[in-house]
Amino acid sequence: MFDESDIWVRFCEGDKGAFRELYDQYYTRMFVWGCKWLQGEEAFVRDTLHDFFIYLWERRSRLSQPANLSAYLLTSFKRRLISSREKELQPADISGLPDVSDEGLAEAEAFTARFELVARALTALSPAQREVIEMRYLQGMTPEQIALAKQSSLRTVYNLMHRGMAALRHQVGNQHMTLFW
Repeated sequence: MFDESDIWVRFCEGDKGAFRELYDQYYTRMFVWGCKWLQGEEAFVRDTLHDFFIYLWERRSRLSQPANLSAYLLTSFKRRLISSREKELQPADISGLPDVSDEGLAEAEAFTARFELVARALTALSPAQREVIEMRYLQGMTPEQIALAKQSSLRTVYNLMHRGMAALRHQVGNQHMTLFW
């Protein structure tokens, strides 16, 4: 069970294991959210996210206990994305940044809630189904690449993907499945 307040306290005290737990718990969610927010900028989001976790680690002793860790991390990461993006763009191009109003934050929170719903449903899948779905939809691998990586037949990969997606649809409904593509 992930106890975010305990993990955060240990992280702020310098516990590297707690840092790893935070990273494992929030990396994918923040990466997917950042990619959705900055459409088509996966490499930029990935680099900024790694820098963000390093930034947190370097300042851990000065951080306070947030009321909602997930919201705190997403908001902080969003600010980091904006700051990094502004440094990359020419001054005339800054007007092209996505809206960061309260409406944008509400949309981000709704997306986060949908993502958490799907993430919980993923944990209910068999390890093989979850692995194949993560390889296909989070890593962007083709079924042929997955079969090669898992050293299994293409038919097995298709069966695992089909059964896994059917189970996910059953648990979360079709409206939340858009997170996969």
